[in-house]
Amino acid sequence: MKLKAEIQSEFGGLDAFVNNAVARPMKRYTDPLDCWKSSMDINASGMFDIVREMADLIEQKDGGSIVNIGSMQGMFGPDFSLYEGTEMDSPPDYHFHKGGMIALTKYLARKFGPKNIRVNCISPGGLYSGQDEAFVERYNKKVPLGRMAGHDDIKGVVVFLAAQASSYITGENILMDGGLHA
Repeated sequence: MKLKAEIQSEFGGLDAFVNNAVARPMKRYTDPLDCWKSSMDINASGMFDIVREMADLIEQKDGGSIVNIGSMQGMFGPDFSLYEGTEMDSPPDYHFHKGGMIALTKYLARKFGPKNIRVNCISPGGLYSGQDEAFVERYNKKVPLGRMAGHDDIKGVVVFLAAQASSYITGENILMDGGLHA
């Protein structure tokens, strides 16, 4: 992998890796099976491949942290009432991959703990990205904090899990949903 070689050459390894990549080839439950297969190739196989490569680089630095970005949708089924009257849907592949990421986080925490590599997951929910107004209004009414998450809301948790401040935390999934599931 070219990226791995460049990081190795320039930095001699890696202290932390934030795994925040996802593709969304599937838009609806009724999409063709080829969309599901494409999602599996990218979001399951691709994600596993890069985590494995980056873990090697962290091991070369005598330990560090992997922070996976999951989703509350990997923990809970969708509230389809939020989508009524919109063009939006909650595709099943996303739930599948994010649930799998949480399980893989726990597996990797056990696998890499003896190598001084901590592996944790953050599962944000309700990240605002220009969703339909009706969806946003319904969603905000259900969240105790009364709003969707902004792009800056996750930074503090990422920094904490990547830093030595969390040196005794591994295998955890932190739900970050504004209290929706409190």
